[in-house]
Amino acid sequence: MDSSPRRSSKELHSGEYVTMYEKKPISRVANLVPRMKLDPETTHLADFACGNAMLLEQVDKKVLNYVGIDFSEEFVEAARRRAQRLGSQNSQFYCSDIVDFCATRPGAFDVATALDFSEHVNDEEFVAIFSAIRSSMKLGGSLYLHTPNLDFFLEKMRDSGLLLRQRPEHIGVRNAQQHMHLLGRAGFDPSRIRIHFIPHYNVLRFVHPFRHLPGLGKFFEARLFIECVR
Repeated sequence: MDSSPRRSSKELHSGEYVTMYEKKPISRVANLVPRMKLDPETTHLADFACGNAMLLEQVDKKVLNYVGIDFSEEFVEAARRRAQRLGSQNSQFYCSDIVDFCATRPGAFDVATALDFSEHVNDEEFVAIFSAIRSSMKLGGSLYLHTPNLDFFLEKMRDSGLLLRQRPEHIGVRNAQQHMHLLGRAGFDPSRIRIHFIPHYNVLRFVHPFRHLPGLGKFFEARLFIECVR
């Protein structure tokens, strides 16, 4: 049996994981879309690690073209089913390695998204993948990245193994500074990176106001929403 990291990652993102993900609330992406600069007449959007294309449901009428890319055949099939249910006429899906996909599409996209994805890859994979994503973006195009924040108290507990265990597929949960560093290594200009601390998409959103506590606030910032302009 192939024991490569890629094979292991595919196994983690197949079967029961895909079934579980189908039950995730649409709110995990719905609240992000208003933060994105989208134009229904001009925007070519690439949704990297698109999963079951939850984002498509929110942007189908807000972009000229949506392209979903995922290395999991099961997720791509689920994404196509969603597109069919929506009656989407402007979406395409590719089961592909991200680096390979981007290599044949230099400067193709106005907007790239990587939502709930960066926590699934190690540092070297991160740099390789986001370097490739950057190459697929037009000059002036935007990358939107959404991910858990390692400084959030719950992620701290998972990272330390205190009371909670980290999810097996979450091998790279990071804080804002770590993302800034790796995005810089991937070629993005730090002066053109904006990091926003946003609430969780589930019941944990109610702890977000505690971010104003002196000295403790950073432990209540659950999610990172990062915009990088090429």
